[in-house]
Amino acid sequence: MTTVSQPTFVVAAPADDAEHETEVVPGEQVVVVETQGEWMYVVVPSHASSKDDRGYPGWMPAGALADDAERTVETAEGVEALLAKARTFLGVPYVWGGTTGAGIDCSGLVFRAAEAIGVRLPRDARDQAAALTAIDLDEVTAGDLYFFARPDGYVTHVAIATAPPEPDGTRPMIHADGDKMLVVEEPMPADRITTLVSAARV
Repeated sequence: MTTVSQPTFVVAAPADDAEHETEVVPGEQVVVVETQGEWMYVVVPSHASSKDDRGYPGWMPAGALADDAERTVETAEGVEALLAKARTFLGVPYVWGGTTGAGIDCSGLVFRAAEAIGVRLPRDARDQAAALTAIDLDEVTAGDLYFFARPDGYVTHVAIATAPPEPDGTRPMIHADGDKMLVVEEPMPADRITTLVSAARV
């Protein structure tokens, strides 16, 4: 989630003259779902709505967000805390839809790890990819996320980088692996590399 820095109306369309939907104030948090130029499509978790179970949906200008909005993971302490939380799940069985130590899936692992540093991400991998700003795969460092997709571009898997890519191209990561049916920390397998499509910073 990101923090609002000024009173801002959430509007029905990405335009200055669009109809007002609700208003957020400094300190309130929003989840960025999509970015379109200088506009962001968001949901406001603190404003419950029948329009979206996650919170009130609508558009707002990107400039309304705080400059330091939820960049916790960019600090050494944030990275350490994120990875420490993820590693508490090592060896936990892969369970589709799971988010606990009894069983967890790939996006559930990322969801819980981010939660540990105060960041609330969307629940599913494809929504996590859409909510975050992509970074170049060569810029990945510890704590960043890798996203994997089908040939049609539909994101199906997410992993957490545990270190920058090595000179030989090895990409260390931790993920809930649906093939091994466990949470594992390992170099990115060759079959995953072929489906790797993007990376993002929490």
